[in-house]
Amino acid sequence: MRLSALDRKILNCIQQDIPLASEPFKILSNKLGIKEDELLCRIKDLKQRGIIRTFCAGINHRRLGFASSLIALKLPANRVEAVAKEIVKYQEITHCFLREGEYNLWMVFLSPQKQNLKRFFNKMVKKIGKENVLSLPTRKKFKLRNLLKI
Repeated sequence: MRLSALDRKILNCIQQDIPLASEPFKILSNKLGIKEDELLCRIKDLKQRGIIRTFCAGINHRRLGFASSLIALKLPANRVEAVAKEIVKYQEITHCFLREGEYNLWMVFLSPQKQNLKRFFNKMVKKIGKENVLSLPTRKKFKLRNLLKI
């Protein structure tokens, strides 16, 4: 998808912290050298086009004491769709992807209650077998950043 030079500048700018001010878009538009209305229109357009997925605060779930784990399932191709449809119904599933490899369905489970994670893991073990389920909780974070240079 083609982007104008200005759209690239806007995307690079808004991927970083938005100023905590009464008029944050005015501050950003001044930084970019454009009018605030133009900035807002372009951001709305980029969101409508699906280039911006979401515009929201990033919450530190660890600081809130949430339990989380990267979970991988080893599934035969003919079961992936059905199992994925069931899994994505869980509010605690934040990501779910089909990937190449022996363990092919990967997801992130995030919950304020640790027992919900255990319950989900045990349900998957019962459904597809212990040898087909991995739970990989974070032991140490080295990098978490989603900043793309556009």
